[in-house]
This record gives sequence, C-alpha cells and structure tokens, in this order.
Amino acid sequence: MDSTASGNIDRKSGGDLRLGTSRARFRTILVGMDFSGPAIQVLHTAVSLAERFKGRLVLVNAVPPVVYSTGATMVTPELLDIDVNNAREEMRRILSSVNIGPVNCKVIVRLAEATDLIEEAARTQDVDLIVVGSHGAHGLEKLAFGSVAEGVLRKASCPVLVIGPNCANTLASIDSIIFATDLEIGAFRPAQYASAIAEEVNARLTLLHVSKPGLKRAGVSKELLESQLEQALRQLLPGDAELWCQPKVRVESGNPSEEILRVADAESADLVVVGVRENVTLGDHSLWSTISQIIQSVKCPVLGVRGHLL
Repeated sequence: MDSTASGNIDRKSGGDLRLGTSRARFRTILVGMDFSGPAIQVLHTAVSLAERFKGRLVLVNAVPPVVYSTGATMVTPELLDIDVNNAREEMRRILSSVNIGPVNCKVIVRLAEATDLIEEAARTQDVDLIVVGSHGAHGLEKLAFGSVAEGVLRKASCPVLVIGPNCANTLASIDSIIFATDLEIGAFRPAQYASAIAEEVNARLTLLHVSKPGLKRAGVSKELLESQLEQALRQLLPGDAELWCQPKVRVESGNPSEEILRVADAESADLVVVGVRENVTLGDHSLWSTISQIIQSVKCPVLGVRGHLL
C-alpha cells in the first residue's frame, strides 16, 4: 500500500473509493525535521519504519523565509544563505548522532514555509508516508496541536504519522494497533491502512467506535444498536481480514478523545490510526479537537489517514 494504494481500488456505490486488499508498503518516508527536542525521536521512529518496510528516507527542513531588520538595515540574501547553511550543518549533526544503518537517506533544506515545503517534497519525491512531531496543543480551545503537524494533516493525501509530546514509542516493535473511527463516510481507507499494517507486522488490531452517551434509535434496543455498530466496524475491513487475524471490536460510550485514550492504554497500543476528513473548518472543530487531544496525551504515535483519495 503506497501513498494511495498499491492494490486494487474498487468504486463503491455513492462514488466512495475503497482500497482493495494490499500490503502496507511505505517505500518513501518523508520526515519533517525542525531541530526541536522531539526531533531525534521523530527520526528514530522514521528509521524504524524504513527498516521494517525496506524504504528510504527524505529528511526535510524548512528555514523560515522571515525578513529581519536591524534599525534601517535589512538582512541581506547572503545572511539568509547563512541560515540555510547552518540548518544543513545541524541536519548533518543530527544524522551523525543517529544510527540509520543501511537506510538510504536524502536531505532537503530550503528557505520556505514548513508546510509548503513538506507538501511539495511529498509530491515530487513520491512519498508514501509523512512523519512529523507535535509540541502539543495551543490556541483557541487547544484546537491547534502544532501548526505544521495540523497543516500537513489537513493537506497531505498520503498518511501522516504524528509524534506527540507524550509519545514514548518509536515503533521499533508494533504489537497492538487501535483504529478509532466515527463511522462517517470515508472510513474505509483509514480502516484498510490499519488492517494492512497489522497484517504486515502481525499485530493485534482493535476497531473502536465511541458513541454519544445515551444514544438511542426508535424501536431499537441498546443491545441491538451496539450489535449494529459492531457489524458496521467489521464491514470496514477487507473481506479476507478474518483469514489472518481475529480483530477485536469495541463500542464505547462517552467523550471520544477520553475513551480513545483509555482504550489505547487498556490495549497497550503501539499505534493509533484515525481518519481525517477533508474541508473541516474551525467552525466544525470537533474532529480536530479530538485528534488534538489524542496526539497531546497518547503514549504512542498517531497515524492520520485521509478518508478519500485525491
């Protein structure tokens, strides 16, 4: 499964695109490097994945194109070049401190906005996975969990792996995967990334849906409603998923982020997979608020997968 798909793609009724069964293959992994505290952990995680999936790394650092001034004297292009060269030196220093083994590595350092450069590099380098760090939640109701991480998640067509501030896992081993979904349209693609990765690494897979407290349907008992939700979760998986694993299905009730974090702890999750919907604005911020809280608090990386192919 490359950045969109390496297997068959079936168009279902309603125009939705669903991935056919295929292997998880992250051949080119882009790593957003900002030289912050988590940068080494972000790189270690990317190296672990590149080794496991026999992929290559593209390390990207964007030097902000800020125009500085000292009194009436503007900073010259030569001084901006110094910033770029310093960034290249810092990249070399970090690479020398991390054992990347036989993994092929390309470095891109340019004067640019970080989100723009990552998006461009992902397109031109045929990237299958983007790995970025997040410093935690900030801003209005803590909706923004790091402008670069959020911007990349909103725009990237390939999956985006976010390393949050409390993440203690570099994915050297992946034994337990949680796929959390609201069962909205577009859930097939992230579900099949979760199942393909679980199959590739022989991990336990838990499918999780968190419903609103007191959710009821006319003429439907609580037990029947829960059974229907469990069936909806199972229908997200490829038809042959039962051949290689017995996915666990959990339907919980309560606050989505709190329940996802609780289940992640209970299942000793090494990876949490969530779907990312398009065109979600701050006016409809429940999705981003949930993702923000998960990334801020969870102890493992979070993989965000866009619900539809672009």
